[in-house]
Amino acid sequence: MKSNYSLHGQLISILVHCFKRVEVSLIHYVVLASIAVLVGTAANAAEVSNDYYRVVPGDTLWDISERYYGTPDKWPHLQQLNAIAQPTQLLPNTLVDLGTSDPFPLTVLYRAGEAWLIEGDNQFTLQNGDTVNVGDVVQTGAGSITLQMRDGARAVLPSNSRVVLQREGERGITFRLEEGEVESYVPTQRSPGRAYTIETKTGFLGVRGTHFQARYEDNTLLTSVYDGQVTAQSRVGVEQAAVDNGEGARIGIGGDVQVVQLLPPPEEVRITSLLLDDVQIEVLYPSQNVTYRAQIAKDPHFLNILRDQRSLDGQLRFTGLQPGFYHLRLSAVDRLGIEGRSAFFVVHHNDRHVAVIRESSEGHQEGSQWLFEWSHQAQTSYRLQLAADSEFNRVLLDHVSQHNGPLRVSRLPANDIYWRVVSTDNLTGISEVIDTGTLNDSS
Repeated sequence: MKSNYSLHGQLISILVHCFKRVEVSLIHYVVLASIAVLVGTAANAAEVSNDYYRVVPGDTLWDISERYYGTPDKWPHLQQLNAIAQPTQLLPNTLVDLGTSDPFPLTVLYRAGEAWLIEGDNQFTLQNGDTVNVGDVVQTGAGSITLQMRDGARAVLPSNSRVVLQREGERGITFRLEEGEVESYVPTQRSPGRAYTIETKTGFLGVRGTHFQARYEDNTLLTSVYDGQVTAQSRVGVEQAAVDNGEGARIGIGGDVQVVQLLPPPEEVRITSLLLDDVQIEVLYPSQNVTYRAQIAKDPHFLNILRDQRSLDGQLRFTGLQPGFYHLRLSAVDRLGIEGRSAFFVVHHNDRHVAVIRESSEGHQEGSQWLFEWSHQAQTSYRLQLAADSEFNRVLLDHVSQHNGPLRVSRLPANDIYWRVVSTDNLTGISEVIDTGTLNDSS
């Protein structure tokens, strides 16, 4: 059933979904759209370090070489490192990599759970702030780790992954992925002379300024590109392919390179906070031949991943989560094993009674869409109210719930809106507010 309400000339649409009643106690969580992925930029680094130079009108590579090396004769080195075609015609504001910074050592930015530095038969637990160097082996168990390079590039190893760090050329880096997965965030300003490569026994991934994921399992290299471009190349033969934003690729042991479109973010997702600190995720209309993956993190960029789980039926549950804010991303994995784009949520996990979710996904173009859900009691009626003030003197919407399922409200204005759910005992006529809060706030 769909009802329309007018709000100061704007249309508020309420879509009532009927679901099977869930006999659980809800712990309130608020979900806000959170999509942006932050990658450290070389442009910022140029303002505070000697690793880069920002071109001003009239500059040439001879001038820059003399200024930083004491001689103009180093200009060919700068030209090769930065792939500059015309050394005397530099565009203003271009960042010139001076070749002074080494990608090693890498710093442990975040660690959650089991993550080790492997030396022969020994393993040493890594901590935030530790460094790893050329030739080191980093492995995760039931945990994750994020490594950061000096130019802002970051590599996230989720659970059950193992990499060997190698130098490529003078200033580049290679992650030799032996098992598991690496998710990379590479600044777009990274110079061509600083190679960033993922290597496996099956093939290679060459990177230029991108956010992508690489996974190696069963002698197969899989990649998903979320921003920028990756070149996928097999070890067998010379076949290679450009994998663009929104595409994925599979490199088989036989040398074949298969490029496909990424699956879209899952839609119609139900998220429920349960007792005993559990959060349950349910894809309401799961697709066939698809695996669903959900991750819980403490940050919106998913550098500090706390939980990682897969499901064939779209039913997932995270246990042992303490009250607080969490970031959730949910994706579909196709039959080739290539992970698609993600839907993102921010979950406020606490002891309130009404679940409020703002649904969002990458590339989402519509206005705010909020879903309200709470447990219904027998002989009790409920109404959802929206107001322009905390005292509810200016009520914008007063909707009586006719079903036990959640309510979806869309096309809301961008300013703060106050909400509350009121219950009324049908036998006594006594009403009470079971929960209240705000929408579109900045918290």
